[in-house]
Amino acid sequence: MQCAGDSPKWGQSPVDIDENHVVRVEYPPLLMSGHWSQDGHAKLKNTGSTVQITLEGNRSPATIRGGPFVGDVYEFSEVVFRWGSSNCKGAEHTLNGTWFTMEAQVIHFNRQYDEIEQCWDKRDGLAICSYFLQVYQLPAWDEHPLFSKITDNLYKITQPEATAKISPNCLSWMRQACQTPGYYTYTGSITTWPYHECVTWIIFPEPVRISENQAQCFRMLQNKQGTCIKENYREVQKLNSRIIYYIC
Repeated sequence: MQCAGDSPKWGQSPVDIDENHVVRVEYPPLLMSGHWSQDGHAKLKNTGSTVQITLEGNRSPATIRGGPFVGDVYEFSEVVFRWGSSNCKGAEHTLNGTWFTMEAQVIHFNRQYDEIEQCWDKRDGLAICSYFLQVYQLPAWDEHPLFSKITDNLYKITQPEATAKISPNCLSWMRQACQTPGYYTYTGSITTWPYHECVTWIIFPEPVRISENQAQCFRMLQNKQGTCIKENYREVQKLNSRIIYYIC
């Protein structure tokens, strides 16, 4: 099989999701398990380019199955975040041309390939669940209480490569977006070099409301050059001949 990193880049991510040009289909329910378990712990890390969350300790692996995955089971690997210098642009995907403040990308690998390193050249190697985060004009102190399990600890990882243990159920805010009636899915790529085209994206359209202070906490983190990470998103790519499906 030819490596996706060596093939022509026709299926890149992120993309704009135009609700007027999607295909509506029905799939079995998308099942998520273990992401907000109270067991073990979570590790927060400043990678120098983003915030990474991994789930560790004595806990069962978090998984997703069902939906468009046709019998495959995908195991949780990590969560990464994308943001910009303002609240108007920072997410990678757009919805009807509209930007959101941030985007959380929950990365899973296909269990049939044993580990994530074996997934880069497989078209069905990864499944990434994407959540929009949006700052609304709320009082500065009116923070999202569940998302604060992350943001309240970001001061501990200001420097690159710094890590901190946080609550094992720090991803429980994801439930809100999962309870929306439907989601979008399409095949694409990871959004960092070398942009392997190995991803089935799951895009939840309902944004999670966060405060200005919570968004600003991410912009205070430093990269390896000692400057604040103000922008780490990739621009929207061409859809080309791909189809975006709306799962209802």
